[in-house]
Amino acid sequence: MAKERLYFMDNLRAAVIFLVVFLHVAVCYMMFAPSWWYVINPKTSMLFTKLVILIDIPVMPIMFFIAGYFAIPSLQRHGAAQFIHSKIWRVFLPWALGVLFIAPPTAYLIYFTRKAPVDLVSFWGGQFWTESFQHSVYWFLIMLFWFFCALALCWGMVPALRMMKQSPKQASLLLFPVVIGLSSAAYFSVIQFFPPDFWFVSYFFSFQPERFPLHILYFILGIWAWKHGWFLLGGYSPRKRAWLPIFAISLAVYLFVKLNFAAAQAPLWSKQAVLALSLTTYCFASLMGGLTVFRTIFNRGGAVLRSAADNSYGVYFLHALIVYLLVYGMIGLELSIYLKAAIAFVLATALSWILSACVLRKAPLLRRMF
Repeated sequence: MAKERLYFMDNLRAAVIFLVVFLHVAVCYMMFAPSWWYVINPKTSMLFTKLVILIDIPVMPIMFFIAGYFAIPSLQRHGAAQFIHSKIWRVFLPWALGVLFIAPPTAYLIYFTRKAPVDLVSFWGGQFWTESFQHSVYWFLIMLFWFFCALALCWGMVPALRMMKQSPKQASLLLFPVVIGLSSAAYFSVIQFFPPDFWFVSYFFSFQPERFPLHILYFILGIWAWKHGWFLLGGYSPRKRAWLPIFAISLAVYLFVKLNFAAAQAPLWSKQAVLALSLTTYCFASLMGGLTVFRTIFNRGGAVLRSAADNSYGVYFLHALIVYLLVYGMIGLELSIYLKAAIAFVLATALSWILSACVLRKAPLLRRMF
């Protein structure tokens, strides 16, 4: 059973990472893209705006859930010191490499694509480390590393965590509204103080305040799911006939609420409350829908699926700069933006996959990280 669990969780994680690649392509072609975005195609489409709305927030809670699910058994096998040592190699060092060597040229595209009078070498050596500093896609890695550190610290201080054993049981129906309610209340509370899409950035931490509570909650939910033996015999397994309709309905409701937020004639607080509830319901339904689909359909380890799962980390690490260079290189081509987006997605995924398999997972030291 453990081997099967590894298959479907790994396959779901790989699918989420491929969605992230597509998300970064779609932002380049969407209407109302962030004004600072790395590369913005002159022609845009509302379809990509809708796709970005639907993909942007739910994908990362799934990643934190999966990380949380496997954290306690890893601590039990290795102990806190070895656990952190492994996370330094697998999470912290890739983050450091990404921030030092890939984030600077990625951020430079913001200026290069707008014809700003600054060269890459000067930017990399100076401006990037001051007013232009960012983690690019590697914010997830450093946040996950600190989550693991916090868990290891709690592991050492809380005997109940060290004594935790897996005990398969069915999930209470109360759990689902509690998770949605807590995440909705947290999201609503945070957006009272921070503007949409605001980033808090420091050298060793980067996050969006309105999403931060969701990431914490889903990491803890993953630990809870492991403790209660989700997906094991006797444990809870989400069912397609229940969660796929909920997913479809919550998707439609959230998209409607998000697209009509500005135009709705209602007090701001009430619109924010509806947005928070619809978003967090959709996030939770996305997690449960993804789990049930991959548990029942993609719980296997064929050659292609295993390669995708094995190289998904490398794809995540490499894809962003490749995506933006491809999008920029195609701006002058007289092609449909839908075809451009498809080409950028396929080529960026393929190139990242090949580089991951042939370089990151083969080169000395790098193969220990990836």
